[in-house]
Amino acid sequence: MLDQLMLEIKKLPRPQPILVGVVVAYLVAVLWAYQEVIRWYWLPRWDDPNGYYSYAYLVPPLAIVMIWMRRERLLQLKAQPSWWGIPLFLVAAGIHLLGHWGYSSWVSSQAFPLFLISASLLLFGTQVTKVLLYPLLFLYLMMPMPSVVFDEITNPIKVWSTEVALAMLKPFYNILSTSQVTFIMPSGYELHVGVECSGFKVTIALLTFILFFFTITDLPLWKKLILPLALFPIAIISNGLRIALIAVAGHEWGPEAGKIAHEGYPLNLPVFGQVDIPTTGALEILVPFVALFMIARWLGWKK
Repeated sequence: MLDQLMLEIKKLPRPQPILVGVVVAYLVAVLWAYQEVIRWYWLPRWDDPNGYYSYAYLVPPLAIVMIWMRRERLLQLKAQPSWWGIPLFLVAAGIHLLGHWGYSSWVSSQAFPLFLISASLLLFGTQVTKVLLYPLLFLYLMMPMPSVVFDEITNPIKVWSTEVALAMLKPFYNILSTSQVTFIMPSGYELHVGVECSGFKVTIALLTFILFFFTITDLPLWKKLILPLALFPIAIISNGLRIALIAVAGHEWGPEAGKIAHEGYPLNLPVFGQVDIPTTGALEILVPFVALFMIARWLGWKK
């Protein structure tokens, strides 16, 4: 299998040898320039167990997989270096310096894929870069968003999810709403829908999966676009269902049951130690995943 892999790699378009060392040095320089952004901005958010970017570690490997899946198209092309990589490099450098001088790691992050695209242009040329463009732009999904943008997205999602939960609960319970994201069950159990309950964490992870799914399906583009459009209402409904179930658990069996429904059930295993077994949290992934799979099949996806 390894021999077959090496044969496939050898078939791929090869750049002119004189540029290989230059572009390798260029990529090393880019990583060096981004060491502080990676160390102090990306990794802390990726490693945060309560954060929203744990999926980000999968983005670079998925981008590599997408490039590998395009190898048949790459085999039909020849490497023809293009000097268009230089102006794009200058744009990327300007954005990176603007972020550095303005103490904005997010602004600096926006230039990272542009550096890679400019390297592709210098090494392979425009035709090959067109094939690599989607996987390289896919890397934007691993970039943490600035807090102001994050708040603008999560706040309405919290409100909509709470409204869905109340719509599910009110036919059965007399509920007192004290704010857009807080309500009290008849037993006195109070539930506040915080940022961690907005469902945005799973939504962005599923969006990443959908954008990767685009590369393994032969559906027309307009059908593919239905999936990300359907994701957000599906995610809000599934998150509303989860909030409703947490409220029912807290109302019927007390705050501790509500906590288990929210955080999972702690279980001590011999090898792994304490593990939180997901309860209602599993619905955030299961319901949207099944719904999107059914929509894809309805649209004509056969694989």
